[in-house]
Amino acid sequence: MRSKASSEGQETPGAVTLMERAGLDPDPWQQALLTSSWSRALLNCARQSGKTTASAALALETALEATDSLVLILAPARRQSKEFLRSVRSLYRDAAPDGGLDKQSELRLRLENESRIIALPGKEGTVRGYTADLVIADEAARVPDAAYVATRPMLAVTGGRFVGLSTPAGQRGWFYEAWTDPGQEWERVKVTGQDCPRMTEAFLEQERREMGDWQFQSEYMCQFTDTEDQLFATEHIESSLTSEVGALFDRDDETGEYLSDTEPLFSDT
Repeated sequence: MRSKASSEGQETPGAVTLMERAGLDPDPWQQALLTSSWSRALLNCARQSGKTTASAALALETALEATDSLVLILAPARRQSKEFLRSVRSLYRDAAPDGGLDKQSELRLRLENESRIIALPGKEGTVRGYTADLVIADEAARVPDAAYVATRPMLAVTGGRFVGLSTPAGQRGWFYEAWTDPGQEWERVKVTGQDCPRMTEAFLEQERREMGDWQFQSEYMCQFTDTEDQLFATEHIESSLTSEVGALFDRDDETGEYLSDTEPLFSDT
């Protein structure tokens, strides 16, 4: 395991403190997330509910608290990961932590303690080869399964943490499976538009009317609805599956051949 040293005896501000220094008042769920002990977290949160801000604070805290730390930011597209890094940079500017910036670009930040925050598009080929202390998957429901799987080994040696934040994108993919599978151990946080104090009921009702109920349920109510391009609804597919119907033909246990009591429809004679 890599040895990590704290910044020369200085007390590193926590993620909540960084938000407060930046003039932000953390919501209760943000405070709970940022002060809890967990290794993997899923943030199933409505648009503009504060999931990016909370995750940016976590990224900055991780980079500040120890030397030579690596935070990776993944998103389905380069533009999205770049925007997330921009949020981190804005938080750093407004919070004015003690640790200074060494170098920065559109896709990278390096602090004076040699910690780095790197933004990558969420493609399998781009995420391999790193050993990270924190991985943040933005728009996680749209990050391909292969890219998510590729991040898992990079946290094995460091004992690092993983955060996936997103609104739902249908009943498929690793984000949906991780959210709905009780056998997988995750810190799960759900924040709907109604839970966000900055969204009024009038605003939400207008959004429902203008975007339609299907998209509203996904974007603001955090529901894993079927995608628009599905030919059959998931509930109809699941209702058609049953273990009560036997096989059409019996099978011989010794030969493996299928048996039938019926005469063939066609004959060679």
